[in-house]
Amino acid sequence: MDETDMDQAESMPLGKLAKSLPTQLADLLLAEVMTGRLKPGDRLKEGALAQQHAVSRATVREALIALEEQGYVVRIPRSGARIAEYSQEDVSYIFEIRAALLAVAARRFAELKDMTLTAKLLEMVDGLERIAADDSATPQAFAKESVRAQLFLVQNSGNQRLPEFYERLAGMGTWQLIRGRSMSFLTPEDRKQSAADWRQLATVIALGRPAVAERAARQLLEHSALRVRSNLASIGPAKQLS
Repeated sequence: MDETDMDQAESMPLGKLAKSLPTQLADLLLAEVMTGRLKPGDRLKEGALAQQHAVSRATVREALIALEEQGYVVRIPRSGARIAEYSQEDVSYIFEIRAALLAVAARRFAELKDMTLTAKLLEMVDGLERIAADDSATPQAFAKESVRAQLFLVQNSGNQRLPEFYERLAGMGTWQLIRGRSMSFLTPEDRKQSAADWRQLATVIALGRPAVAERAARQLLEHSALRVRSNLASIGPAKQLS
């Protein structure tokens, strides 16, 4: 737990610190999805889960309902609950929206011509390049810093509505699954390409070229989308949600 988490915990009412059994089970199942132990399309049987985790079927049912509301689980008639499957359309839609948001953020950020903010962005890109140069680095380590850089652009774009829309998008189940498993950055080559895209974006922002920054931001996310689709294809054929 970092300092921010500790501060939040200290300010939270004691009765809300302890998670309910359904919430704990939902967190556990979600962790198994993120690590790949549970895969898209896997069936979730209430009885088996209740026995495995020594909880009631009612607890399992509540956990699955919570995950369904977040988009991680789907219920299929006569088949029961399953882990939501990726669809190529979902991936395309998500990245199309993200690219539009990041493009607006990058353009407005470049228009500000704030040297202090630009210097901080360049430092973040330096960090991304260091991680990308280390072939032993984890995809999650790179993903964390990439998301941090995106948030920095969005939150410092001068458009007060952009962070709100970005947070809504970040809460979508499909995006959480992609991000949680770092699907854009699975290989060293993936991470190096992304770092190069970030360097190009940061450079044109530093040069004060808003229109070029907008295009560079779109390109960064378009390349990311291509990598996700490629990595999903290597795992298995994409299926439509039913």
